[in-house]
Amino acid sequence: ICGFIDIVVKYDRRVGLFGKCIGYYGTVEAQGRGTLHCHMLLWVQGHPNPEWLRTMMIDDEHFKDLLFTWLEDLIKCELPGTTPDSVDLAETNPAKPLDPHLQQPPQIADLEEGAFLEAFQEFVHSLAIECNWHEHTPTCFKHLHSGEVLGDETCHMQIDGSMHMQSFLDPETQSIVLHQLHPCVNNYNDIVLFLLQCNMDIKFIGSGAAAKELTYYVSDYITKNDLQVHVGLQAIRATIDSHQKHFMNDVESLSSVRKRNLLTKTVNAMMGRCEVSHQQVMSYLIGGGDFYTAHVF
Repeated sequence: ICGFIDIVVKYDRRVGLFGKCIGYYGTVEAQGRGTLHCHMLLWVQGHPNPEWLRTMMIDDEHFKDLLFTWLEDLIKCELPGTTPDSVDLAETNPAKPLDPHLQQPPQIADLEEGAFLEAFQEFVHSLAIECNWHEHTPTCFKHLHSGEVLGDETCHMQIDGSMHMQSFLDPETQSIVLHQLHPCVNNYNDIVLFLLQCNMDIKFIGSGAAAKELTYYVSDYITKNDLQVHVGLQAIRATIDSHQKHFMNDVESLSSVRKRNLLTKTVNAMMGRCEVSHQQVMSYLIGGGDFYTAHVF
């Protein structure tokens, strides 16, 4: 992560991949199987606030076109080489390539510029299929209410199979809708995907309802509690039962002693039920943190 911030983002030094970054905040999360991943917000110099951005896009067609061009260059929603003219030929059920996670990526020092660019596109193509090709799983529908039908429209990941031949500003929500030239490929940046060789997602927090939804989504992840509610409640219930049995026939202990004992047991029981994966342990041992931030308050 530190290498990504220093080399790719180039925080507070020069213009990086996404522009001149003037701030960042990343939070580390462990998935159910223990795999670590990072959710990161980047602040780019010169980015207007959502209201001003929306006004500028409505009033200035040239500015809107430049913004769409910049976003489409950074955020890919299709396999490399796909264009609006070739979208009908896009792969919909490709053969799985050899696992590109384990392959040595093309090295620019070993190839001519044209040969490297071709090898780069081929490698990103394999990675996009392996890492960012979405297939519905039970996780996509874990938040459905009773009676809701499983399908593209109800996918929690919002991969609904829709495609857009060009980017546009939604007239109803005032949200930016980027062109989507493939129904199954989730957003990615080709350079980041090439460098990290793993699943990724990238979003632009711009204007309208989409910006509000993304802000809520990021805030929810940043403040996410590792201990699930039902597990915590079970720990509290077990502690109360144990506490009552311990002091059942004790009439001499002070009330303050009982309260302190209950609080200590409750905290210990809840902390004891917090699961830490071996990936988290190793990350802490080598100096990795729970978050990465450019500013301290």
